[in-house]
Amino acid sequence: MIAPISAASFRAASYRAFTAAALGVALLAGTAVPALAQATGKRAPLLIEGKTALHQRVLTRPGAVLAAAPGGTGKTVPPMSVFFVYDRKEQGGKTFLEVGADSEGKTAGWVEAADTIPWRHTLVMAFTNPANRERVLFFKDRKGLVDLLNSDRLLVDAEAARQQVASGAVPADSPIISAEPETFIDLQKQFYLLPILEANSTVLKSGFRVRTVRVASVTKEKEEPLAPAPARRGNPEAELADFRSGVVFLVDATSSMQPYIDRARTAIEQVYQQVEAAKLNDRVRFGMIGYRDDPQKSKGVEYLTRTFADPNSTATKSAFFDSIKGVSASTASTRAFAEDGYAGLEQAIRRIDWKPFGGRYVIWFTDASSREGTSPLASTGLSTAQIRQLALENRIAIYVLHLQTAEGRNDHQTARSQYERLSNFPNVGSLYFPVEAGDAEAFRSQVQRLSELLVNQVKTAQAAAKPDAQPATPAADRMAKAAEDVGKAMRLAYLGEVQGTKAPAMFEAWASDRDFRKPDIASFSVRVLLTKNQLSDLQATLRKVVEAGERGQIDPGDFFNQLRSAAAAMGRDPNRIAQGKARNLEETGLMGEYLEGLPYQSRIMSIDPDGWARMGVGEQQAIIDDVKSKVALYQRFHDDVDRWVTLHDKASAGDAVYPVPLDSLP
Repeated sequence: MIAPISAASFRAASYRAFTAAALGVALLAGTAVPALAQATGKRAPLLIEGKTALHQRVLTRPGAVLAAAPGGTGKTVPPMSVFFVYDRKEQGGKTFLEVGADSEGKTAGWVEAADTIPWRHTLVMAFTNPANRERVLFFKDRKGLVDLLNSDRLLVDAEAARQQVASGAVPADSPIISAEPETFIDLQKQFYLLPILEANSTVLKSGFRVRTVRVASVTKEKEEPLAPAPARRGNPEAELADFRSGVVFLVDATSSMQPYIDRARTAIEQVYQQVEAAKLNDRVRFGMIGYRDDPQKSKGVEYLTRTFADPNSTATKSAFFDSIKGVSASTASTRAFAEDGYAGLEQAIRRIDWKPFGGRYVIWFTDASSREGTSPLASTGLSTAQIRQLALENRIAIYVLHLQTAEGRNDHQTARSQYERLSNFPNVGSLYFPVEAGDAEAFRSQVQRLSELLVNQVKTAQAAAKPDAQPATPAADRMAKAAEDVGKAMRLAYLGEVQGTKAPAMFEAWASDRDFRKPDIASFSVRVLLTKNQLSDLQATLRKVVEAGERGQIDPGDFFNQLRSAAAAMGRDPNRIAQGKARNLEETGLMGEYLEGLPYQSRIMSIDPDGWARMGVGEQQAIIDDVKSKVALYQRFHDDVDRWVTLHDKASAGDAVYPVPLDSLP
């Protein structure tokens, strides 16, 4: 039903303000306008009421029959199949829908409307990594969920229910119908959807406020059993015998760094001796990437980024150290104290093949902050939030060792704020570790210790699969605790991949969006499915917003006039601005319909003429910079062929979608 789109086909063609009213039942359609379909002689799907470019889509209920004619006999289609709606007919007191797998005009047959669910928004949910939180439980109805949330036995009863689901012994009268798998589901390997059908905010007896969501399950399976089945547990100990880790050292190779490069080399050599003694050469691989500055603009720096050692090619200690002989600090100065570190980090994320590794780590050491994407000296165009998102999409943990040297005292706070946000790993926290006074020996010790901790994650991977096999690390030992927690997340992701873990087999159910034990931890991330055309349109629109904003800084009162011109240039309706109907950017009609009505708070979309005029230049520039960095991020999404998927095995490549994180929207 759902299949990743091939590279060839592709080339050919927080979660902050949920309200029941905003959510409705869910999926945006393609972007081709009816006029285009008529001009090409193709039938176009029906439009969503009130929209000019968004087509109706539905999800099928269990037992839905696809027939050649309304009310005729046909074949049962898998629950939660996704279809475009081409026509509606009334017959015998019932409503029937003519549906097709794509928006290209090819229909598949007729299905009774009562056997479908309209899906009006692109919002879907995805499980976060289950490390450091409890597994999500799914309930038959909202009452059963809320009753448990209000119970004094919440944690005890919830754990008992998880054990029942795992053993396949859920009582018939249980309010619970399924549970999240024990291991992580990789969206790229086992694509699934949890469309949001309804959401409510509830105040519990304790006074805490929680959100309850009704979701549906859509997986790649052709058949979806409705009864809960025991999850495939596999043999974690045996499967973790092949768990491998890749560790890439990201080296600030600018002029001040030679003492630290030397100490790092010494530390890594010590770690390698342990790796060889434990015969882990093939299970722990090291790489190294250096960065300096743009050699076209900084004479003598030689390179912007360079991969000296790829973990896929360093099977032995000698191979690694032969590869990094050329790593040294530049003899020439760069253009500013803040370096182009994100260029090196992007190379580590996108140019290293991480697929062979379950553990994916970057250890970055630097004495300076990094240029944000909007800096004229930056090469990536990516801000801290966007480069972090790329790392998370690739399941990479970033450890930052920040050398707080005397020379950089005026940069320390900037760097700390930046790297704490960058290294924040879901459900674990920041992986930022400062080296006070830039002490070279303390730095060597930290590099060696962190490397040893990551190696130990591989050495003890099988033992860690046993319940309570090892004593918990004291919270006071922050580096060891972080390594332990991140390692657990990496192992769960790896096990989910090798076991082929899939979303729970169910149709509709209720769940809480927060962990029962730790309500500050999110159980789901929220994503928006955008087609390639929609993503390109969003990029183009935001570029127009940037241009209007930059002109509007010169004359703040002219900002919305610039938006009106942009709307006209993009074929939107400039009258919505010209006639004074638009109170803010969201109401101008400049942004595509695919963003209208999504339940999230956006600083950009809420801008109004008076508010823009009252802003200082610095505040205006911060908004413009944020938009620019999102444009750069969307380009990376566009180019990430592996993550584009089609929602139906007969859908066209043009209907492929990308699961864009909600927090990445403008």
